[in-house]
Amino acid sequence: MNDKDDPIKSLDFARRQLRVDPNELDADTREKLMQIRHLALESSLEGKSSFPDWATIPIIAFVTAVIFVVLLYVKPEAPPIDEGPEDLEILLSNDPIEFYENIEFLQKWKNQGIASEEENN
Repeated sequence: MNDKDDPIKSLDFARRQLRVDPNELDADTREKLMQIRHLALESSLEGKSSFPDWATIPIIAFVTAVIFVVLLYVKPEAPPIDEGPEDLEILLSNDPIEFYENIEFLQKWKNQGIASEEENN
């Protein structure tokens, strides 16, 4: 393969040539570069889309309707709330919270004592 067929060498050559000052380029090269630049700008400005313009409004309406229906009918499942009457009695009483903490400790201690007696018998 010769140097003209090697794309990497030709790209390196083009990079080296284009890094020089634009005024040092010959008139034909400058003209070709300007034409390529204008074609690139025109194609980027046109931005032809394969999506039809008339379809945007129905799609937006459909998406809005779906979101509306989801917000109305899909409700997150709330975690179950343990509504024990014991908690309500504690909250309504005038006793300090330490009193109930001590009662819970004594009940656990009593249950452990009963369980250890049953194991011994």
